[in-house]
Amino acid sequence: MSQDLEAAVIAACTKHEKQNSRNLDYRACVYIGTDYFVKYGARRDLELELATQEFIFTHAQQTNAPDAPRIAKIVHHFVDKWTMYLVMERIKLQESPPDLAARIQKAMKWLSEVPLPSNYALGPIGRGPIRHMFFKDFEAPFVFPDVVTLEQYVKRASRLLPHSTQKKLSPVSICGERLMFTQSDMHDSNFGVDEHGRTVLMDFNTIGLLPETFVAFTLCSDDKLRAIAASLGLSGNSNLASMAAICCCLWMASNPTFGMAKELSEN
Repeated sequence: MSQDLEAAVIAACTKHEKQNSRNLDYRACVYIGTDYFVKYGARRDLELELATQEFIFTHAQQTNAPDAPRIAKIVHHFVDKWTMYLVMERIKLQESPPDLAARIQKAMKWLSEVPLPSNYALGPIGRGPIRHMFFKDFEAPFVFPDVVTLEQYVKRASRLLPHSTQKKLSPVSICGERLMFTQSDMHDSNFGVDEHGRTVLMDFNTIGLLPETFVAFTLCSDDKLRAIAASLGLSGNSNLASMAAICCCLWMASNPTFGMAKELSEN
């Protein structure tokens, strides 16, 4: 990509932020002509999104499965000062069709079957914090290298519950669960249909690798998503009642690391 086009991207994003950042529906993204869609923001966040989107895009291209959703190709990325820019192909979307829910279910099924990368950690590709509604402010307080550490964290978080509640709820057990890629933000705007009628998967900021219980927690929190949970074999997860109670306490915790971030850094 030429320096002139990079300059045009920076100018368009700067203008968009200046004009819209105070709006409640502001999003750090903008179209550049008819060819490009650009996301911009903190390098720490977008590097993880870049790695995740490119990994899953590559898998979709290599397998060329007929049921694979379309994923925008990232054609360029660069950093200017403290801001990173992801420049990707602009996909022309049509109005959401009546069968969008069924399409989302198929896309989530496909996503759940993407093979695990080598040397993986939980969350996004590139070892970043998990983004999920279970955690305070929708983001884990540190990186979980494996399921064992995540289960230990959930157990520590359960101590926030009143003793009477702890006695009524079963301990959360996730070790040994299937790991799968999932979209943790199931808003309809993260899915679409292109001009050729192909389902589109979007917003890799909230896509990552998680154990079954966390996937089920997302999908079983909304009645309209329960069919997706069933299609993934996640109905009737025995951890969900305990997860819901712990989640409520986590969102009120002043320091939700419980000392584990320090312990991990010292090991």
